Amino acid sequence: MTYIIVALLLYTATIILGAYASRHADSNLVTAIMNTMSAILPLAIIVPYFSKINVQNSKYGIIAAIIAGATIALFTLSLNKSFTVNKVGIVTPIVFGGAIFLSTILSAILFKEKVSMIQGFGLTFLGIGFIIVTYARWVGK
Repeated sequence: MTYIIVALLLYTATIILGAYASRHADSNLVTAIMNTMSAILPLAIIVPYFSKINVQNSKYGIIAAIIAGATIALFTLSLNKSFTVNKVGIVTPIVFGGAIFLSTILSAILFKEKVSMIQGFGLTFLGIGFIIVTYARWVGK
């Protein structure tokens, strides 16, 4: 649970700092800097331990990680551009609420993870909230 809370706090900081940076510098430059930093720091931590990693047994995981890295780069470009033309209070719930909704549904399909009734209620409310926020943006309220 500690890692979940740390991830939540760090991701929130990333959203706020990314929005601020995108409004005060070119969003493409901001994306390049953010992705460079997010690549350098893990490498600085992982490289000393790389000799302990068995790459042979990790082939598909490494391929998926490379594709995920590419999607993060594209995501960051899209997110930072969104921050330059929209309010954080619109971008964040649509992107991250939508990501929670879609990733939960896809994890049930792809990984056969069970969605409990309470989680289902939560997803329903999330979907309704997503619709309301999208509608509010559409009508300009």
